[in-house]
Amino acid sequence: MKSGIAKWLSGGRLIGLLCTAMLVGACSRSGLDASREGTISFSFAQDDAVTVKSSEPSNIVYALDIVSEQGDTVVHYDDHRTVQTIRLQEGVYTIYARENDVTVSSEPFGEPRYAGQETFTVSAGMNTVVPLTCKLANVKVTVLEFDQEIKDNFTDYSLVIKPSYDYAGSDTLTFTQTDVDAQQQGWINPTAKGTFVLIFRAFNHQSTDKRQVYVRTIADAQPADYYRFTVKMNPTGDPSDGGSMFRLSVQTDAQEYEFPFGVMDQTRALPQVTRADGGSLHDPLTTNVDARDGVIRLNIHADASMQRLRIRHEDAEVLLKYGLPGMITLGGENDMATDEAQRNELAGVVTWGEGTIVGNTDTWVDFSGLMNTATLNGELLPEGNYTVEIEVYDFDNQMMTQTVNLAVARDFSTGGAMDGQLVNDLPGLGATYAYVTAQWLTSTMPEGLGFQYRPLGTGEDAWQTVMVAEADIDAGQKSFRALLSGLTPQSLYEVRPIGTDVSAGTSATFQTEAQGVIPNLDFEGGQYGSFDGASGVYDPNIPGQTRFWATGNPGGMYVMAGQGLKKNVTLPVEGSEARTGKALWLTSYYVDKLGVKSLATGTIFSGSFGPISSPPMNTNDQRALVHYGQSYTARPVGLKGWYKYVPKTIDTDIDGKYPDLIGQSDQCKIYISLEKWGAGVTSRPASPTVVGYGELLSGATAGSADQDNGYVPFEFKIKYVSSEKPDHIVMCATCSYLSDDFCGGAGSALYIDDFEVIWSPDELTR
Repeated sequence: MKSGIAKWLSGGRLIGLLCTAMLVGACSRSGLDASREGTISFSFAQDDAVTVKSSEPSNIVYALDIVSEQGDTVVHYDDHRTVQTIRLQEGVYTIYARENDVTVSSEPFGEPRYAGQETFTVSAGMNTVVPLTCKLANVKVTVLEFDQEIKDNFTDYSLVIKPSYDYAGSDTLTFTQTDVDAQQQGWINPTAKGTFVLIFRAFNHQSTDKRQVYVRTIADAQPADYYRFTVKMNPTGDPSDGGSMFRLSVQTDAQEYEFPFGVMDQTRALPQVTRADGGSLHDPLTTNVDARDGVIRLNIHADASMQRLRIRHEDAEVLLKYGLPGMITLGGENDMATDEAQRNELAGVVTWGEGTIVGNTDTWVDFSGLMNTATLNGELLPEGNYTVEIEVYDFDNQMMTQTVNLAVARDFSTGGAMDGQLVNDLPGLGATYAYVTAQWLTSTMPEGLGFQYRPLGTGEDAWQTVMVAEADIDAGQKSFRALLSGLTPQSLYEVRPIGTDVSAGTSATFQTEAQGVIPNLDFEGGQYGSFDGASGVYDPNIPGQTRFWATGNPGGMYVMAGQGLKKNVTLPVEGSEARTGKALWLTSYYVDKLGVKSLATGTIFSGSFGPISSPPMNTNDQRALVHYGQSYTARPVGLKGWYKYVPKTIDTDIDGKYPDLIGQSDQCKIYISLEKWGAGVTSRPASPTVVGYGELLSGATAGSADQDNGYVPFEFKIKYVSSEKPDHIVMCATCSYLSDDFCGGAGSALYIDDFEVIWSPDELTR
């Protein structure tokens, strides 16, 4: 039963699914001193020694957490496929991988689940390769047989399997005779200590209205265990003998054993363990590592009164050394004198209610001494998480086991920057901002929640503070977040949570992203010349710099045999036609020359046009001249600027795609599409993966000629649908929103000026 995750399973093989991702981290204790840097890379392979289902779960998405030796999460990823370069201070860390977004299984008998962890060391000036294996994390179960005597004597019966008796989740497994005949297999997620409960229910022929219930707890289950159960009638048992009417045969790969079911009298409730402070047992009972003032007390109640109370743990490395025995038994075969003798021995570690617990409905157990004052060689219990079990057995022969987590910890758990996540449709980490998160570990929410942050390697006086808004507090999850803005691109920072009258949490580090440059956004640059196969072309790029922008001007200026439009459709304007300095004027013309009918539309876009070597013969040839997209990996949050739009009625629809729009007013369009094309792809795919998108779609503007020369401001947010980083940007402004399909109003005119990329969420005004 203790052979670990990789034990052999009957009827199949275990999958060792290895996460397909790479992490590289550099560490430093003083800024970016290269002599203190180290790198870590995670190598991944696949272990196919055992198969537990018919297909490999290669599409599983794993959430990753890197946890420091002190127990703080320093890096988190929602999707292992998005993992990129990170930096870590040298030290010892553990990476934990678990299936992300694992909801309750819709399958009536559960599904296999996978997880993994690995401890590694970051060393200065070295690269350490760390293998991370994700293996089966839950337990496989099946019912081999219901004994023939059960079939003969009971009209209805089933074996229910769930983590605990009072568990109410829909992923409870129920095996009927039909399921046994079908050789049904199931998957159960035991409690953290590897326990799960079997409940046998039966209706006999003599009392068809009375259900008989028997319960047994399986302990010490390990991930990838395979349990096979057989339910038998006890040939010598009797319903009145305390639960030995039925016996349970259990077969695993390690052993086979048998024991009676315990009868469950459902007239009284199961015993209960609750926290004295009213908190949830899902949360650790915590004392602060510095203050040591936690009240670590549990209340125990049994309607049927208690026969026996046990406290047990398996932490020989720490708890045993600090004086907490592996098992303390109160009541049962122990008389009151024995209980009192233990009380004297353990007074400085754990205490409980006065006298014997036998016959009492209520008592308490207090671990405050262990957590706050017990010492070993003069040292208090170290920071960390410790698990104990409280087992209560009552006079209805009901046994309830409650796992309790004790913690010596900070008042906070620091989540750090929300890299790899989306917040309000924006990346959690950008070039000049970071959303940061943390949880409080105290039983009540501290006042004055906030964060302090500073550039990594600076002094104590460099900390800056930002408070948390009420809307950014999730009391149910005991978590909170804040926006840090005004940060420097590509810089290392550290952040820690704070609160009133509580100790600050540990620091987490993060690095801001690069800020991508988009040239000539004020449209002051540009020149006339020969471009893309035509002469006399106005090109809106700054002379001498790499060309980023393209227009349809080469097509408008292309001349062959004296024929051609001979017009630039995107031109610079200044004076009263610009808001400041120079602006761009985009207009459209209907063309019917050289046998080609078209709409030449004023458009500026990131990408390239042409080159033209011969006149295009149809609209598909014209489309082939337009190549959208430039390489770009930054993630801005929006765009703002100024525009003036004078539309015409839509009178042209070259391909006949929009007959219903003829006669309606034209619209202009300005947009940014951040896209992922893939490694080595230089031409825009037919269906690119859009990471983020934002646009302005507008009719006529009503600006005043006396103010900003009639220009009006605009702003739009880029909404992200993925936490992936783009590799290309398509940015475009056009005087006819359907210009790609050669549909619009000839003469529609758009003026644009003074564009500016927005890099931080707090700069967005809407």
